[in-house]
Amino acid sequence: SLMSKTEVTILGCGSSLGVPRIDGYWGKANKKNPKNYRTRCSLFIKYKSMNIIIDTSPDIKNQILKNNIKKIDFIVYTHEHADQTHGINELRPFFWINNKKIPIYSNKKTSEYLINSFKYLFFKQNKYYPPILKSNIIKNKFYLKKNQKQIAFEPILVRHGSINANGYLFNKI
Repeated sequence: SLMSKTEVTILGCGSSLGVPRIDGYWGKANKKNPKNYRTRCSLFIKYKSMNIIIDTSPDIKNQILKNNIKKIDFIVYTHEHADQTHGINELRPFFWINNKKIPIYSNKKTSEYLINSFKYLFFKQNKYYPPILKSNIIKNKFYLKKNQKQIAFEPILVRHGSINANGYLFNKI
């Protein structure tokens, strides 16, 4: 049925600096083709009543606004690099909507990096910023559940430069 299909939106697929870079450099990309304007990597998954984001790039605010995403239920991270994670602070309004911590899922190394770099998002540091995220460390297949519905994510180890990252298999995608 239409309701059970999985919708996937590539929010961004650019390199760590995006195209064009902040200094206006386009490399060999033809700037006349709008498809060559590329923001940093993030993915949006809509399955049943669940809204899932994979990676929070530094461009996540504009990606979410452009795609009219009004709620986020879960966040899944592939790895700890800045171009995948440094939009994390933008998630605060999604916490305010439900006044409930947003669960995030990542491997141990990524979780430690996020907690060290953005401690105030996980633990109360002062009266102005309540913690908004709950870290969940994944090793194997895991399930995201909401309203008696669930979706399975199977991590696939991927070598990424000098580190290991997770790809994910979900609903045959």
